[in-house]
Amino acid sequence: MYTSICLKFEYNKDRFLYVKEHLMNEHMPASIEAVAETSALSKPEEIHHYVWDRIATLEYQPGTKLSEVKLAQLFQCSRIPVREAVRQLNAEGALDSQPQRGSFVSRINMNRVREVRYLREVLETRVVMDAYDAHLLDPLLPVLRHMVQEQQDMIRFNELIKLTDADTRFHDLFYQLQHKEFVQQHTGRHDIHYIRARRFALGIERSDDERMDDSVNIVSQHIRMVHAIEEKNRDALEQELIHHFRNINHTLERVVHDAQFESIFQVEK
Repeated sequence: MYTSICLKFEYNKDRFLYVKEHLMNEHMPASIEAVAETSALSKPEEIHHYVWDRIATLEYQPGTKLSEVKLAQLFQCSRIPVREAVRQLNAEGALDSQPQRGSFVSRINMNRVREVRYLREVLETRVVMDAYDAHLLDPLLPVLRHMVQEQQDMIRFNELIKLTDADTRFHDLFYQLQHKEFVQQHTGRHDIHYIRARRFALGIERSDDERMDDSVNIVSQHIRMVHAIEEKNRDALEQELIHHFRNINHTLERVVHDAQFESIFQVEK
């Protein structure tokens, strides 16, 4: 049902290089030089980034058992830095460690996803509307038009992996415009549950014939946002933003109670 996808995510900023082989494969890379540039990161950080990225992109799917032994072999280290990385991943909700059983990739916690979605709706809507009221968006229109055109092309050529990164850049622009990146740190953008839910909602990790993505809808909403700015329609822009941030609710709530996804989502009753 699922295919393995390896995406570059936020942690790419740390100049981290990824090995091509999957950790769970039988064949391990011959040298740790293929894994990381150690000048930038400590050993626990390297291990943390390696595992976190694969969990975030759904390459390591919920329920996958993590092998501390293989990680130690891969990074040519003792299990001490591996355990330090595992503790951090547990604290972030990426792993669930069970006594006598080991560490497993956590299921996507829907309560956490709903919380982060709400934060994004409240905070990012305010950021965009503040920029609108300050007349900062009109000069940005040529850039926004170009970005949504690129997104349409990505859909046309079925480049949904690129589309997720393009969507992130589209939203980042509004924070950067007013130097409000500090607000972005409170939106849960690095939350492992929300990140995976967003990837799942776009259908990237699923085969083409089973995809349930709302990618076309997302880009259509971006276009309507740009149109509202062009038309100087403040109310339309605000309502489109709110609707846009609720996409993930509409997409996931249809499937999280389906028996075939019990291993993917954690839904508190």
